[in-house]
Amino acid sequence: MKAVTRSNVCSDVLIVGGGVIGLTTALKLAQDGVSVLVCDRQESGREASWAGAGMLPPGNLPYAATPEARLRSYSAELWKEFSVELRETTGIDNGHRVCGAVEFCAETDAESQGSAAMWNSERLRIETLDAAGIEKRCGAASLSFTEALFLPDFAQVRNPRHLKALYSACQRVGVQFAENVGDIRFIHDGNRIAQIQSAKCSFSFEKVCITAGAWSAGLLNQLEIQVPVKPVRGQIVLLRNHGKPIPSVVELGRRYIVPRDDGLVLVGSTQEDAGFEKRNTAEGVRSLIQLAEMLCPALREAEVVRCWSGLRPASIDELPLIGAFPQFNNLFAGTGHFRSGLQMSIGTSMILRELLQSRPSPVSLSGLEAHRFSN
Repeated sequence: MKAVTRSNVCSDVLIVGGGVIGLTTALKLAQDGVSVLVCDRQESGREASWAGAGMLPPGNLPYAATPEARLRSYSAELWKEFSVELRETTGIDNGHRVCGAVEFCAETDAESQGSAAMWNSERLRIETLDAAGIEKRCGAASLSFTEALFLPDFAQVRNPRHLKALYSACQRVGVQFAENVGDIRFIHDGNRIAQIQSAKCSFSFEKVCITAGAWSAGLLNQLEIQVPVKPVRGQIVLLRNHGKPIPSVVELGRRYIVPRDDGLVLVGSTQEDAGFEKRNTAEGVRSLIQLAEMLCPALREAEVVRCWSGLRPASIDELPLIGAFPQFNNLFAGTGHFRSGLQMSIGTSMILRELLQSRPSPVSLSGLEAHRFSN
């Protein structure tokens, strides 16, 4: 690893924020011969990217009619090949596998029909499950549901392993890291960001990209750029299932159960407006355990291993902000992905890879522009 030890460091591109999007962007740029430095307020990959459950819903780009579907579909096309690339490069298996997902609908038949219509509009494979199908896919019969949708092409990845592989791959291509760097400030000259300074060191660059998740708004506010991105806390409980395996992801609205091959099961997640406070609460943990018992009764005997929380970067319309800002000719961002940071990370990074090298985006950014909320 190339770690920063000098007081002033120069690079072609400075990436502020070493989460999954920052690391993937750094990797792809460095593979193109661009010199990259990743700056983070703590160790890279330890915030929302690490805390998530790694769910990867399917997509079909030719039939993606919304900004969300477009970026989800573009990312879904890339995940398998990228996972193989990381494993061959680093020897680290990120746990990518197609496991399918059972989708329960929380309220009404209309909600179920709406979900099915959305997936059908993208011409994705779906199946309708009866009680026997639910038992097969969930490991036991849920008494609360007699019908559900099944998405056979739904996949998953293990976040900590994926981040470890990304970090290792970045090391191998010469990405520099400046970690535990707090209180940075921007120095700009007219319409150009000239430098970023901290108490430890200063950074010079040709272009800078903000991928700092929930902290992005505070950084951009220094430049009088207002982006409506705030932290939304999500708590997760990790169980160990000693009973019948659960073969598929299980979803109820925005809550979920994600089973791993080794018997571990992630149950998540809450959605709380708690500022930058990451603590777990008794209420949050209790609600998740109750969810697990309701959706998969076999988990009533599961062992509670641990719990944690992360801060999702939520934009006001729950869509990412990607690209350049017109106020400065060398400032870019990839942030505000809310619940979809990991699943959309590879697509976002491939877009930023092109934009940061003055090339067109591989997919339309309509509805995803970084500057769409700024004056």
